[in-house]
Amino acid sequence: MLGVHNEPADTSLARWMRRIRLRHLEVLLAIARHGSLTAAAASLDITQPAVSQWLADIEAAAGVRLFERGKALRPTPYTATILAHAERVLQDANRAIAEVESIRSGSTGRVRIGATQVATASLVPATVLRLRAQAPGIELSLAEDTVARLWAGFERNELDMLVTRLDTRALGSGLPHRRLFVDRYRVVCGPDHPLAGRARLDWREVSRFPWLMPPTGTPLHEALSASFASAEIALPPVLLTSVSPAVNVALLRETDALALQPNEMARRLQAKGELVALSLTLAHDTGDVGLVWREPSPGPVLEAVLSAFVQESATQHG
Repeated sequence: MLGVHNEPADTSLARWMRRIRLRHLEVLLAIARHGSLTAAAASLDITQPAVSQWLADIEAAAGVRLFERGKALRPTPYTATILAHAERVLQDANRAIAEVESIRSGSTGRVRIGATQVATASLVPATVLRLRAQAPGIELSLAEDTVARLWAGFERNELDMLVTRLDTRALGSGLPHRRLFVDRYRVVCGPDHPLAGRARLDWREVSRFPWLMPPTGTPLHEALSASFASAEIALPPVLLTSVSPAVNVALLRETDALALQPNEMARRLQAKGELVALSLTLAHDTGDVGLVWREPSPGPVLEAVLSAFVQESATQHG
């Protein structure tokens, strides 16, 4: 195997580009995923010596050892950085191929959108319809999830843009962003809840009931905790930690639990008779709703999608 410790470190861009191909990155990710050269070789349908050579090549190009050999491969301090960039490069390559196929089939491009519940209630569906009229050749895909998981996918280059709360993470990222609208969270309950008809409430009264809690460590959980803390009240009992809209609505209808919903979603569900929005909003804001994307000057396809979101938000929220 080609040694790397006796070579002078040379990690210049020119050397890297001369020696590294996409196959190197595929092999590197397979090794990291499977934890052994043999298992990586089996997953790639190549021989174990071939995997060893690919790994030696990329280590030589990087000028550092990425795995310590032994009974089990052990990543070195350099491995995580290389792996993160390898994932992004392969995602870009896959996206380029997908966009070429889209153009070949008559489309003009593809945009992968990550959105939280606050946007999927009305903004995303209406924007999709607007884009179908304005730019029918653009192919869209949507991932709805928690803020943390959407950001993880965005950082792996699995998503092109986010429709999310502009919290401290978004504003401190240095990425381009655009504010769309303000949407405060409301405390909600089932239609038959004892508090459903109350005109005025405080945090002490809602602390007496079980809650459907957002996950610990999320901005929403921190904002809710701060709202109780500001009222000098301990957190209420937890019925379930959940961000599932379907599960939460079902439990609200069948129990005396309380939960949080974005105001727009709460308004729509109340109109359907599925829940009641109480006269209590979070005392601590979680950020305006907006767009986050990667490129300071987005291409025409992404620009069209961003513009459609801005236009539809202005229509809905003035």
